[in-house]
Amino acid sequence: MANVLSVDSITVKIHLHTGFSSTISNSFSSPSTYPVGVSWDGTNVLSVDADSVKIHLHTGFSSTISNSFSSPSTAPRGLSWDGTNVLSVDVNSDKIYLHTGFSSTISNSFSSPSTAPVGVSWDGTNVLSSDTDSDKIYLHTGFSSTISNSFSSPSDLPWGVSWDGTNVLSSDTQTDKIYLHTGFSSTISNSFSSPSGAPTGIEWDDRVSPGRVPKGSYYPHILAH
Repeated sequence: MANVLSVDSITVKIHLHTGFSSTISNSFSSPSTYPVGVSWDGTNVLSVDADSVKIHLHTGFSSTISNSFSSPSTAPRGLSWDGTNVLSVDVNSDKIYLHTGFSSTISNSFSSPSTAPVGVSWDGTNVLSSDTDSDKIYLHTGFSSTISNSFSSPSDLPWGVSWDGTNVLSSDTQTDKIYLHTGFSSTISNSFSSPSGAPTGIEWDDRVSPGRVPKGSYYPHILAH
């Protein structure tokens, strides 16, 4: 069964939920004091912390860090994994970055559609991003600043964003809720309260599974090989 992963900057914890629910099956303390993003590479947690300004690769779902590197700017927020590379966002540079593998090397970047990018995900073809100034969730065309679609967040402080192969997931630090949207839209089909008061990152752990190409044609490089 696929599950939500979330991070909370008040409890300073990374949580594994049971499916799409508030039930927590496991959790561990973040490697630093201000976790703001989480992702999953099919085997391991990736996290980002705004105080240490670092992106971390964990061993499985645990606090053990196998690798880390410094963020490309001074205020990292969300991150994602495209099957090969890290994607990250930074609220000071107002940029979305494509890294080379799990490294600080930047292969591409573009300016965010607004001024406070805080969440990023990858649907297999396109970037999704969220912004707390515009209170919007965006669908980009590929890895680019071109916006093909957008909608207003369910509340005033959207933060994390993810994709389950069919639907957007988002988190909001104003309502302290995690939302399941209907497709790429503002329509909410389900929601639950965060385990604490500041859900700053969210991921769906079935977005990437070893040896599997999820529906929606994720990770074209897997198909090409």
